[in-house]
Amino acid sequence: MKFFGRAMPLGFHISGRRPGRLTSWLLAPSLTLVLLNFAAGVFAQPIKFGYAALNAGQIAPWIAKEAGYLSKYGIEADLIYIPAVAATQALIAGEIQLAQVTGVSTAGAILAGADVRIIASVQNKLAGTIYSRPEITTPEQLKGKKLGISRFGALSDTAVSIFLQRYGLKRNTPQTSRAQKLGMRQLFDLNTLGVDLQQTCVTVTTKYMRERRPVVKSFLQAYAEGLHRFITDRDFSIRVMKKYLRIDDKDVMDDAYAFYSEKLEKIPYPTLKGIKFIIDEMAERNPQARKATPESFVDLSVLQEIEQSGFFAQLWKN
Repeated sequence: MKFFGRAMPLGFHISGRRPGRLTSWLLAPSLTLVLLNFAAGVFAQPIKFGYAALNAGQIAPWIAKEAGYLSKYGIEADLIYIPAVAATQALIAGEIQLAQVTGVSTAGAILAGADVRIIASVQNKLAGTIYSRPEITTPEQLKGKKLGISRFGALSDTAVSIFLQRYGLKRNTPQTSRAQKLGMRQLFDLNTLGVDLQQTCVTVTTKYMRERRPVVKSFLQAYAEGLHRFITDRDFSIRVMKKYLRIDDKDVMDDAYAFYSEKLEKIPYPTLKGIKFIIDEMAERNPQARKATPESFVDLSVLQEIEQSGFFAQLWKN
C-alpha cells in the first residue's frame, strides 16, 4: 500500500510508535473486511442475462438482483428483456451468458443443432387460462371462431393446441384481471389438465458451462434465493414486479402474485416428463425429435452439486 509516496505495510500505525499487540488485533478485523469488500468489487463476474417474457413467472432473477443476492454471490448482472426466441438466439450468439426462456423454444433450438442446455426451471406444469367473450360458455362453442395466441411456435401456441385436442377441436391471453375487466369470462383453466410441460427455464451453452462453471453455480444459488424470497415475501415481490413489468394496477399485481406463487417450483429442477411432452409434440413436424431423449436436453450437474451441499435444505428450513 502506498501512503504519501512511501511503502507502508498493511496494519500500519501512524503515531510513529510501534503498535502494541492489542492495537494490531483491533486493526486486523477492519482491514480484513475492507480487503474482502475490495476483492468482491474487483472480482465480481459480469454477466448478461436475458429473460424472454414480461410476466410474473420471470420473477426469480429480478428479485435476485433487487434483493442483492447476485451481488452476494459475486455476480454483476445486467438483466435484459429479449422477446421470445430472440433470447435463445442471443444466447447461442454469445451476446448473453444465460437466458430464461421456455422449454418449447429451447427444445426447438436443440433439435436444430444448438449447443444449449436447460440447467434449472421454475415452472414445470402447463399453466394459464383461456378467456372468451361472454356469449361463449363452453369450449365446443369455439368451433368456427378465432382464438388469439402470442405467436406460432410459442408456449401459448402449444397450450392452445393441448386445449383444442382435449375437446376434439381443430385449428384452421390476456392477464386474468384485465380480461375480466373487459367483460370476458373464464372459459377454461389450463391448470386443471395437470399436464407436465417444461415452461419457464434457465438455459446456457455447454461451452459457457464448461468454461465458467463456478459463475453458473453462483448464479443458480442467487436465483434460488430470489425464488425463495418471491414465495415467502409477497410485499417485496409485488414491488419488484411493478418495477420490471411497469404496471401499477393493484388488481393485476395481486392476481399475478396469487397465480405464480402457487405455481413456481421451490427447488428449480426441470421436468424430464415435461420435456418429453414437448419432444413428442414436435415429433409430428420434426423427424429429429423422434430420436431425441429428454435427458439430452438438460445438464443437472450444478443443481445436484448445490443440493448435495445442503443449500436447498437450509434455504427452506424455516
